[in-house]
Amino acid sequence: MSPGPREAGGRGLAAPGPDTCWLGSEAWYEENLSAMLRCVDLSRSLLETPGPNGNILMQLKVTALTSTRLCKELTSWVRRPGASLELSPERLAEAMDSGQDLQVSCLSTEQNQHLRASLSRLQQVAQHAQAQHVRLLVDAEYTSLNPALSLLVAALALRWNRSREGGPWVWNTYQAYLKDTYERLRRDAEAADRAGLSFGVKLVRGAYLDKERDMAQLQGTKDPTQPDYEATSQSYRRCLELMLTHVSHRGPMCNLMVASHNEESVHQATKRMWELGIPPDGPVCFGQLLGMCDHVSLALGQAGYAVYKSIPYGSLEEVIPYLIRRAQENQSVLRGARREWELLSQELRRRLLGRGLRVPS
Repeated sequence: MSPGPREAGGRGLAAPGPDTCWLGSEAWYEENLSAMLRCVDLSRSLLETPGPNGNILMQLKVTALTSTRLCKELTSWVRRPGASLELSPERLAEAMDSGQDLQVSCLSTEQNQHLRASLSRLQQVAQHAQAQHVRLLVDAEYTSLNPALSLLVAALALRWNRSREGGPWVWNTYQAYLKDTYERLRRDAEAADRAGLSFGVKLVRGAYLDKERDMAQLQGTKDPTQPDYEATSQSYRRCLELMLTHVSHRGPMCNLMVASHNEESVHQATKRMWELGIPPDGPVCFGQLLGMCDHVSLALGQAGYAVYKSIPYGSLEEVIPYLIRRAQENQSVLRGARREWELLSQELRRRLLGRGLRVPS
């Protein structure tokens, strides 16, 4: 996977604090917009010839372009029974496309201005990405933000995932460690099918487990996460089966990234792809972090599957928190580290011996 844009607070810019005026912080989000547009160009330049499935992918973090405060406000409204039609994906998509002066009654004047600027930024990134043939994988974040993020992704999908656009250009990320993920994924996949939209999914286990549990305990709410690692793995297996079934029925209109460092999940995916008649160079790809489970990535690549390596970049202060979350997200990575080292050592010895070189014992 191509490098993702910087996270909040990156490259010497202080993220707007909770009491910062939205309008006063627009310059920070505009800086991030410029960085994302450059990242689209970088992603395109990294690969002169598209891979087996023709996709160049880039990760997109929505809260680098819009305030987390606004996302929380939108989430609170989306979660209410009979949520206002003012916040429908259709209305937001129309505002994105036309640049109309959107007004949402549940938001203040300042919030409306920030929402319009945020929609414009998202539209600019998607438009530039499509022009450069780069597909955007939107990162999932905390449960306090995800409903708003999904609303924004749905609005983008209405514009950029239509069949005539050759999409999907905008993919959403689904976190298997949340209890409601399977049902949300099922509903979203069926809705995209009914609307004739292409559908792109990045399926992950999730990276915010401890903080989600701490927040639920602090607020006295139900824990949204799966009870243990095995329950998360079972959730991942169900979501994977669901998506592979949709891919087998919809073909190139449904794209999936199996983003996992878990060998069992990867094996399940390849086995079911073969059983369902999904070719290795079809609309399913695999993703791992650069430097993690490289033996899995190598084996997949040698077998003809499309494999992407996620490349975090930036200063040490920027990328260390990201890498820590990715390591926490999947304990199997840590359990498998010794095995991977042994496998890589064996491969190194094989190659050296194959060249007639002496290998130190």
